[in-house]
Amino acid sequence: MNPDDAARRQLAEQMGLAFEAFGTPRMAGRVLGWMLLAEEDEIALEELARQLGVSKASVSHATRLLEQMGALRRVARPGTRQAFYALAEDPWSAMLAVEERVSRGFARFAREARAALASHPRRDARLAEMEAAFALYLELLSTFARRWKARKEAS
Repeated sequence: MNPDDAARRQLAEQMGLAFEAFGTPRMAGRVLGWMLLAEEDEIALEELARQLGVSKASVSHATRLLEQMGALRRVARPGTRQAFYALAEDPWSAMLAVEERVSRGFARFAREARAALASHPRRDARLAEMEAAFALYLELLSTFARRWKARKEAS
């Protein structure tokens, strides 16, 4: 292993720990970190597993999750059945869209719970606070997404 590979593995592990801190599997962060640091535009699933020193199954699970998040895209190559992956065109906007969808679900839960259950002051206060927190978060997330898009378009 050359020195760059060791540094990339360490940096990919840092990304994995950051993902794990948000309740996302560490391996997904490691795969995303590796893809960000890779010199290749596309990497085969088997090669990702080899480069990270982990099982093909764990990388397969991570790439599926990252595809769902919009961070990676699967690339078809004629003449091979191997799965290849590349970073999505704009993984950050895709991940913001997932965050928005999840946050809208939390806000909807709070709103629907208050509407469906008989009034209870302490519970209603908790749910109202939850709904207000996610309403503000969604407002800020929307502003961030617009500014991010404008910045990308300007560059």
